Amino acid sequence: MTNLAILSCLFGLSTAASWPNGPFTTSGSSILDASGNSIKYAGANWPGAADVMIPEGLQYQSVASIVAKLTEAGVNVIRLTYAIELIDQIYENDGVDVPISTAFVEALGEANGTAVFKEVLAANPSFSANITRLEVFDAIAEECAAHEIYVHLDNHISTGTWCCSTDDGNAWWGDEDFSIANWTRGISYMADHVSPTTHPPIPSAVDHHN
Repeated sequence: MTNLAILSCLFGLSTAASWPNGPFTTSGSSILDASGNSIKYAGANWPGAADVMIPEGLQYQSVASIVAKLTEAGVNVIRLTYAIELIDQIYENDGVDVPISTAFVEALGEANGTAVFKEVLAANPSFSANITRLEVFDAIAEECAAHEIYVHLDNHISTGTWCCSTDDGNAWWGDEDFSIANWTRGISYMADHVSPTTHPPIPSAVDHHN
């Protein structure tokens, strides 16, 4: 397994000493904030790269509830995974993201997908009925920022599916499902998406894991 860092900066446009005090840099094995202080990650993985291509578990608890539990456990960063296929589909759809209602049905079938989608809405009353996949990612990032939890965006796999193995078509450059052009386009899209010029300052790093 390799973990290739694409962006090591974390965005933060607030006053110099306030959280997240970015951008972040690296020095040897250390992550440093804008004041040169060492940042210690205590993290959890939040998978969002499987077939539905949204962060998992939201049919059981709300974003706010999950993030509150992470805070209680002492977590200060999440690795939020996504699939390049999510961005591929946005490009194929003239730049428009897919509502999660559609994503659930396409991944799980009409009956199961609709049932789970309704459970997600019931557990997350702040979600609109036509919320898109990226809007779910945004809601998580915004809730994490409210709790001073960093978000490390992780391109976990190319095709939206459970990950990983060395023979899943996505193990290395040029594999069957690892288009370098789509990968570059995808990570660039997500980096732009979390940029302070398009969103409020969401502390985030972007990498590829395979």
